Amino acid sequence: MSEERQLLVGIDLGDDITQISCFDFKRYEPIPVGKMTGKEREYEIPMVVAINPNKSIWLWGSEAQEPGEGFVKIDGIMSKVCEGDRFEADGYTFKSRELLKRFLIKELSLLKEYYPNNTIRKLVISVSDKTERITECLRTICSELGIGSDRLIIQSHKQSYMYYAVSQDKELWVNNVGLFEYDSKGLRYSQINIDRSSVPGIVGVTQKDLSDVMSGMMLITEDDAHMRYAFTNVAKTVLHKQRVTTIYVTGKGFDGEWAADALKDLCNGRRVFRGQNLFTRGACYAAREISGEGKLSDFVFLDDEMITSDITIKVYKDAGYQEVELAKAGTMWSEVDSSIDVIPDAEDEIQITARNILKHEFKSHMLSLSSFAGRENRMTRFTIRIRFADRNTCIVTLKDNGFGEFCPSSNRIWETQINV
Repeated sequence: MSEERQLLVGIDLGDDITQISCFDFKRYEPIPVGKMTGKEREYEIPMVVAINPNKSIWLWGSEAQEPGEGFVKIDGIMSKVCEGDRFEADGYTFKSRELLKRFLIKELSLLKEYYPNNTIRKLVISVSDKTERITECLRTICSELGIGSDRLIIQSHKQSYMYYAVSQDKELWVNNVGLFEYDSKGLRYSQINIDRSSVPGIVGVTQKDLSDVMSGMMLITEDDAHMRYAFTNVAKTVLHKQRVTTIYVTGKGFDGEWAADALKDLCNGRRVFRGQNLFTRGACYAAREISGEGKLSDFVFLDDEMITSDITIKVYKDAGYQEVELAKAGTMWSEVDSSIDVIPDAEDEIQITARNILKHEFKSHMLSLSSFAGRENRMTRFTIRIRFADRNTCIVTLKDNGFGEFCPSSNRIWETQINV
């Protein structure tokens, strides 16, 4: 299938709403994909389902907000997935993963209305809390839907924010970039800092939880005057002496009338943008970059989930020695799983190099092949596979594949860990 018929898709899965976008190569930006509700498109789709257990009728999004008699209304789907495999509602027992799966099927089906003949090339799902349970659940669901690990990335809101901010016009991130999120969990602040002295430039992000100052409960208990006063004070404190010239605000907490006046106070020397689609667009920009269609090759994105080193192996290829990249700095450690086949030629060890782009250090790791001694020269083919146990620990696996009928495989596997 041609590249033009393959979609780059970003989904933001929040606890209250979800949004989906698809990268448009004509406009060269993500475009929203909406659900038809009456005569209008709904782009902020409530994470709500309603089930009639007796008639097997299933509603989702706005149609499930007030479903009527006989239906069980269920919201907070992501929270229910985090809490357990099953939950009770109105005397019925539901499977949380199955509920999320059916919701995702409905959401992904919206793509067919826009692109009836296209398939998904890369899907990036952005979640606010990227827990191991959520990650595994989404991987299992997408696998069941035919979207394998080679086409799926699951990332945090923080990572989506990084991709979104640096994909905007350069004038908006020439200095640092700030993001305020406010919802039922309270107020959070994230700030992107770009180190341009490094090549490639390093994009990092720091976060502050401000929910002790502005809790989600204040949206219910406090009036507009108090909300404006509280936010203005905390924002000025966070931004004091910071070179932040662009600020984004997102979250349902900023929907109140107080927010418009409060944000005006931040516009002195800064540009302020308010909207709810930052994370789905950021996920879509990430899909573009990860698929190799992007324009951010001059930057490396780093946070506490991303590896800080380029991992290469030295091999003889095309009449010369060269370094083959196995993993790239800025990749989420949980997403690294690459391999290469090699045929040793009188070598008794293999060299793997880690180049740390933060410390500007090189580490060479020599992997002995003595455990596979006794074979004739160039009569063994190894598969070298690398994964990560955490951000700094690389797992290297060597598997003996033999050499066809001439030298059967011993099926031996040798594994070690190296610190990068």
